Parts: sequence; C-alpha cells; structure tokens
Amino acid sequence: MRFKTFLASFLNDESGQAVTEYILLLSLSLASAVALSKAILTALDKFTAVFGGQLEKDLKTGGTVYTIWSN
Repeated sequence: MRFKTFLASFLNDESGQAVTEYILLLSLSLASAVALSKAILTALDKFTAVFGGQLEKDLKTGGTVYTIWSN
C-alpha cells in the first residue's frame, strides 16, 4: 500500500517541471546560436577571401594605389 501512495505522489509531483522547461529552452537557444554563428562565420570568411583576393589583384596590377589605406 505504501508503494502505491509513493508512486502516486511521485507521478503527481511537478516541482521540477519548471527547471526542465528552462533547460530545454536554454539548449534550444544554444543550438540556434551555434547554427547562426556558423552561418555568419562562413559568410564572413567568404567575403574576406573575395575582398582579399581582389585587393591583392589590384595591388599587383596597379589598379589601387598602396597609400589608399594610409591616413
């Protein structure tokens, strides 16, 4: 009889539910942030490679004066 009472009270206890929900929300937010940061870093890496290649080409061919970056 005691086991049935314990089991019933255990199944009806919802004290840890809020913590579980917060952990699930935090893990979902973290996974979204990681996916978004990977996408941003990939786009930034591609832009940097294109910009650097164009700048190198312009400097080698004389298309851009090297003092363009000085103040």
